[in-house]
Amino acid sequence: MSFFCSKKLAPPIRVGLRLKQERERQKKSLSDITELIHVPIKYLSAIEDGRFNDLPPVKTYRLAYLREYAKTLNLDPQAIVYQFKRESGLDDVIQKHPHKIINFSPLNSIPFLARNIVLACLIILFAGYLIWQIKGIINPPMLEIYSPPEGFVTNNLNILVQGATEPECRLTVNGQEIRPNGTGHFEASVDLSAGVNTITIAAIKKHGKTTTETRHVVVRGR
Repeated sequence: MSFFCSKKLAPPIRVGLRLKQERERQKKSLSDITELIHVPIKYLSAIEDGRFNDLPPVKTYRLAYLREYAKTLNLDPQAIVYQFKRESGLDDVIQKHPHKIINFSPLNSIPFLARNIVLACLIILFAGYLIWQIKGIINPPMLEIYSPPEGFVTNNLNILVQGATEPECRLTVNGQEIRPNGTGHFEASVDLSAGVNTITIAAIKKHGKTTTETRHVVVRGR
């Protein structure tokens, strides 16, 4: 005849209490543990008290805290993590990053589009500026002659040449350099002789491009 005896087993110690008891056995405070593993005291306290809802809502963080805490106390990290999972320590865990909200609203793309629009505008402006600079180098300078008109007839032996060019250009009238004013306007007095006189006005850019205008002035014989 067989007799069966039943033995009342003590309830298993919860993972948080195991950690707390071992910490106190080693005479370490929560502050000591925090300094060693850089986990905030509020999370260590929540682990010890079984307040899993107060832990960060990310699985990776919870498990990392448990492993570091266990290793610091020379406990088996795998065993502690296993017990933690068994005690529903991951029931309230979300799988996304705590600082990242997943929202599929079309409005989410606005910042991305805005950045692209700004970048495109900057590229267009830079390209336009570059084209303008190249055009300024390649194109010959502007040169307008106000007076005298072509074929002008006069009795005077002196005439005033007036016109406008680009302010940064070098200007010559019959080889003599003339300095335009700040707006590019200029005037120069030219001596004439009886008969047909040729007046050559040249505007030269610093890159060498030149625009030349010629005026013929007739002085009547006296």
